[in-house]
Amino acid sequence: MRAILFFLVLVAALPACAGSCETLLCMAGKLQGQGGGSDCTQPVADYFSIIEYGKHWRFDPGATAAARLGYLNTCQADGVGDWPLRINAIYGAVE
Repeated sequence: MRAILFFLVLVAALPACAGSCETLLCMAGKLQGQGGGSDCTQPVADYFSIIEYGKHWRFDPGATAAARLGYLNTCQADGVGDWPLRINAIYGAVE
């Protein structure tokens, strides 16, 4: 029930903060095993397109996770709670 309430609050806020909030909504669904359909293809791609490189242009998982979390945290919708941290704990450092 709590997850459903979160999604309803977040969907209501989407027009105001479409980019990061839409990504947050889709990634929360992905975290719970729900695909989100074709509407989530671009928001999920936006999240995974955030990639940071370190020395010698090698993938930097820590910096990538920090950048992705920063992006998710730009969603200022009510009810976001700890979803950005939960999402990033699983997907933040994925190359």
